[in-house]
Amino acid sequence: MRPMRTNQNLISAINLGGYPKRRGGWWFQFLLGVLIALTSTASATAADGDAEFRFPSREVWVGQPFLIEVDVVNAATWEDPIVPKIDGMSSQVLPSARESTFTQIVNGVATTRSTRTFVIRMVAERGGIIEIPSISVVVDGKTFKSRSWRVIASKSEVGDLLAVEIIGTPDQAWVGQPVKLTLQIWIEQFVDRENNIRLDEADMWGLLSLADSSWGVFREPLEDLRKNRQRPSGRRVSRDERMYFLYEIEYIDHPVRAGSIDPGEVQVVLRQPTGLVVQRDIFNRRQVAVEGIRPVLQTAKISPIAVRPLPEEGRPASFTGAVGRFTVRASAEPREVSVGDPITLRYEVIEDVDAIPGDLANLRPPPLRELEALADFRVPDDPTTGVVEGQTKTFTETLRPERDDITEIPAIPFVSFDPQLGRYVTASSTPIRITVKASERLDLGAVVRGEGGIESAPRRTTSLTATTGGLRANLPITEAIIPYQRIDGDWTIIVIALTGPAIFLAGFVTIRRREFRHANPEHGRAAGARRHAMATLNGDGAMADRVHDALCGLIAARLHLPNGTLTAQEADESAATAGLSDQRRRELRAVLDAAEAGRYAPAATDPAELRSRAEALLPELDELRPRSKRQRGVA
Repeated sequence: MRPMRTNQNLISAINLGGYPKRRGGWWFQFLLGVLIALTSTASATAADGDAEFRFPSREVWVGQPFLIEVDVVNAATWEDPIVPKIDGMSSQVLPSARESTFTQIVNGVATTRSTRTFVIRMVAERGGIIEIPSISVVVDGKTFKSRSWRVIASKSEVGDLLAVEIIGTPDQAWVGQPVKLTLQIWIEQFVDRENNIRLDEADMWGLLSLADSSWGVFREPLEDLRKNRQRPSGRRVSRDERMYFLYEIEYIDHPVRAGSIDPGEVQVVLRQPTGLVVQRDIFNRRQVAVEGIRPVLQTAKISPIAVRPLPEEGRPASFTGAVGRFTVRASAEPREVSVGDPITLRYEVIEDVDAIPGDLANLRPPPLRELEALADFRVPDDPTTGVVEGQTKTFTETLRPERDDITEIPAIPFVSFDPQLGRYVTASSTPIRITVKASERLDLGAVVRGEGGIESAPRRTTSLTATTGGLRANLPITEAIIPYQRIDGDWTIIVIALTGPAIFLAGFVTIRRREFRHANPEHGRAAGARRHAMATLNGDGAMADRVHDALCGLIAARLHLPNGTLTAQEADESAATAGLSDQRRRELRAVLDAAEAGRYAPAATDPAELRSRAEALLPELDELRPRSKRQRGVA
């Protein structure tokens, strides 16, 4: 009855305010309804916070997660639920909570319910009866507790229903050698003998719980299949005189450091049917439904795959990190040129078709600038990145002959490490015949006559007269030539007249700066190189890798070289060419050598000292500048 008195008081206040007392008017009913709704809503949302607990079924499976939900309702403040330690069960409050708001209006009364839902993930670690004690949560300073809850945890006898294995090829690899990991999932075909029903391979794959399973490195190929609306296909195989469907998922790993390959945690959950039910639809067609399920969990078994470092003995100086078996071929156009004319060289590196596909995207070309065979050609300083097509990577480079007695582009070697032979091998392209002619020379005597010049050269007929006292005007300066002019008008007209050109000039400068940045992205990369190097040092991963990437990346950015292409030796040589002092160059080489050794023997280096020495090099490396074309010509 109290709200009713409140509304009556509001009515009296309205009447006392000078409004007409005729209650049948539409304005009065409208205003009265708005005020009642506002007061009702305010009273509905002013309620104190509450907590509600929702428990699942009392039957759970050992190793299979189940969820308990805690709803915090209409609360101003709250804390995360507190779960006491439970014998035989692990628990975790998931970090992200769901939020929802629901508003209901009944007979002009609005009720709002704001809910924040916490989810507690629990996993039974043993079979039997497990008691879950009270779970507490603090809402608006008040503690709410749930009742105790008992669950019955049953062990799902896996038996031979499911088998999961990971096979690595080869079982021993070298750094950089591609390794094929194959996830094999064996699912026994389900047969309902009472209804004479056998589930096919599509039905059995559909019984896998993809969301509850852990896939490790195989999640990426599974996601690719899902995006293309595909799935692994299974084939019928016999194993231990029982019929299974075998599903295989492949992943190619390219190890970059010595040690062992870790595919991550791979655990597959199968929802095994406990029975099938045959039903009929309205058209009397037969339909089969699962009557009940039980989870079957299996963790993948994998034999360790050792990764060995590449040997230092016998490593050629031109080795750029290629691991595998390759053949090379080269072509050039045009083949008849003059000295200094460009020749387009196409250099193709072809991977063995029977080998496991390697990482051709990161394959680097041979160091053409350093090859003695190309000493008679001018080669650009910036290496080409190449284009991958299938199992072939093509590098395109421009060569310019420097003499007219060159008759061929010699064989270009490509060094790789053959993992089957366990040593470094060299594949070479076939020499390419070319014809180089002497460049045409311009007779300067035909343009400007000098001492001992050609007598037939044209003579200058205009005579010059020397003057003293500086420059003289050839016409008198009069007021008619430079008249005095007065600009009439106020400052408003002048400002308006100058605003247009100023806006045009500002826009022109902005557009030119944007075009320059777009045409020269290396300048922006060089400006932020030091900041990027510090971010690399502060990032994740092994300290040796971070130091190598930070220093080589900073040098490449400052000297406008392609990112990720410099080796330690190339970084040292590039910094020296750019003018780095001998003392700092020795320190740079020492830090890069220590980082290289740390990749294969982490215990041999102190990460803190390695980082400190690398960070001390950043200021001077950030001062490096690429050489101009004139400087390169002099060199």
